[in-house]
Amino acid sequence: MNAKKIAIIIGVVLLVLGSCFGFYKLFNFEKNNKETNTNIDEIGESTVKELYSYLLNDNALEYDGVHSIHYVINTNLANQNTRYIQAMIYQYILKYDNFSLEVLTKEELSEVLNNTNNYTPLYKVSLSKFKEAAKTILGPDIKFISTDFDYNKNIKAKYNNEYYYIYDTNENISNNYIEYKEIIRYALTENNNVIKIYDYYLKCDLETKQCYNDEDRKDLNTAIVYSSNFNINDYINNLVTYEHSFKYDKETDSFYYYSSTVVN
Repeated sequence: MNAKKIAIIIGVVLLVLGSCFGFYKLFNFEKNNKETNTNIDEIGESTVKELYSYLLNDNALEYDGVHSIHYVINTNLANQNTRYIQAMIYQYILKYDNFSLEVLTKEELSEVLNNTNNYTPLYKVSLSKFKEAAKTILGPDIKFISTDFDYNKNIKAKYNNEYYYIYDTNENISNNYIEYKEIIRYALTENNNVIKIYDYYLKCDLETKQCYNDEDRKDLNTAIVYSSNFNINDYINNLVTYEHSFKYDKETDSFYYYSSTVVN
């Protein structure tokens, strides 16, 4: 074997080893780094999925959410769309903090709402519990205005005297839209203090068959038309990718949602 072939083989081996090392650094932490979070061994796919679940799962009401044509940051989202933030918080409480859900009676609901005969009382949740959850999912400095909000087209919340009264209107309201979103990949950046989750997003109108790249239907995707046999996997190359950043908070030793932006 001549020197030229040996040099080529060595070059290929080094390239492969370098790629493997780069992949490892993308998804693993340096355990000797004292500036990163203490639960470094626990960061992985399960943590990424939990953080991703902080985002509102079903934006049927078309709030201007994290999948937007504009750059989104947690403080601005809280200031400009408090209904979306409160829906996010309630979703978190349902998933991860059931002890904050108090029993709500028909009598209690009738004290804060009129004509509740057809309504089903679900829960009541204190404002203090909402604020605690907000700090967990949106960071220690987040502030929002407490208001009535809709969780979806049927489930609503009435805010009154430091409590949210959650109820089901039992209305038969059809949803004319369908959402598609899924995590594509994730990365650890800024000395492992930021997790960036990348996903695709698409919302389609079941009547017009038009599809959009954002939650409130401002950005039409002209390459995709919805149909009865629609398969999102057939359009992967036509989808917009979003980057969602989650920052590490030393005091709570956990990550919180910080920002979202379009990356392609």
